[in-house]
Amino acid sequence: MKALLGLCRLVDTVNARLGRSLSWLILVAVLVSAINAIIRKSFGMSANAWLELQWVLFGAVFLMCSPWTLLDNEHIRIDIVNTRFKPRTRDIIELVGHTLFLLPLCVVMIVTSWPFFLRAAPSFSQVGAVLDAFPAVFADAPLRWLPNMIAWWKQLIGLGEQSFNAGGLPQWPAKLLVFAGFAMLFLQGLSELVKRIAVMMGRIPDPHAGPGGHLSSFEADAENLAGTPDPAERR
Repeated sequence: MKALLGLCRLVDTVNARLGRSLSWLILVAVLVSAINAIIRKSFGMSANAWLELQWVLFGAVFLMCSPWTLLDNEHIRIDIVNTRFKPRTRDIIELVGHTLFLLPLCVVMIVTSWPFFLRAAPSFSQVGAVLDAFPAVFADAPLRWLPNMIAWWKQLIGLGEQSFNAGGLPQWPAKLLVFAGFAMLFLQGLSELVKRIAVMMGRIPDPHAGPGGHLSSFEADAENLAGTPDPAERR
């Protein structure tokens, strides 16, 4: 159990840092959306690539930050009901939910999304050929470096499955996000399952109880609502 808890701490640390870092993509998505809207309204110009970039950024945040959300115990529950249960009952619900629902769903998504990504992704030989051509960008005079770089970049992003929209983005990076997001969520689900078993065995304290915990905050709110005296009684 000690070794498993050590692996859980590693998974927790990776997903927490990954979630905090990628959450800044929300700001990037807002800026892209705002700039695109301003240009479209002011100059009548737009591009499908900018619209699709917003979707990819949102998908990255939604998928890659979900393990961090699970780690912080912030996934949606019927908290007004959940907080009325005894701790032992809540632990059993967590075990059943993770074992029968969360982890099987992640397995299904991992197994099905990997071939989904492979069918869209470029082959290693295609990527290698484009990467091998990178030094040729600087083979011409310096004034040609920027045009050569743009041409090389277009060749790189043109690999693999492309958007059906004119001027859109490659589709395979977004499909890779599905696999990566559910793979990390699966690891975090295993971590939460192991920690919940350790809590029930008395090996570790409940990480979501106590001051500042998700459960304690909702329990305090419920108690305040239930125990708030009538305003007339206060007077």
